[in-house]
Amino acid sequence: MRSLTMARLRGTRAGQSGFTLLEVLVAIMILGLSLAAILEQFALASRSGAASYEATRATMHAREKLEELKLRRQLAEGSESGRFDDGFEWETRVQFYGYDEVEDQSVFENMRYETYLLSAVATWRSGNRARQVELATLRTVLKKEWD
Repeated sequence: MRSLTMARLRGTRAGQSGFTLLEVLVAIMILGLSLAAILEQFALASRSGAASYEATRATMHAREKLEELKLRRQLAEGSESGRFDDGFEWETRVQFYGYDEVEDQSVFENMRYETYLLSAVATWRSGNRARQVELATLRTVLKKEWD
């Protein structure tokens, strides 16, 4: 008798329990929205991971080419370019690095060394966009006439 009284207080018949159709629909809608948001976050993380991987590879390629330039005994102004096996393109540039802020340039004529600006650029396509990484450094070498 007591369970019959409790059932009447809750507004249900004795022996019936569960969710109404409206409660089930609201729960499914909340679950669907939550799942969509979580899947979007996974997609964003995947894209970010791929972009990071590509940028890291490009940086390693540019560094490799820059190190090759630094190992050369003599440097000459100019540029070179090519393509790596994995699709990344590269370009290296060697430029004489002058000291423009010094008024009397004759000071540098008797020096045994000269300074060059070395740069390496790695380029790749990500989707429909071209991306690139550029690394640069200065290198001082013995002048050819002092070698």
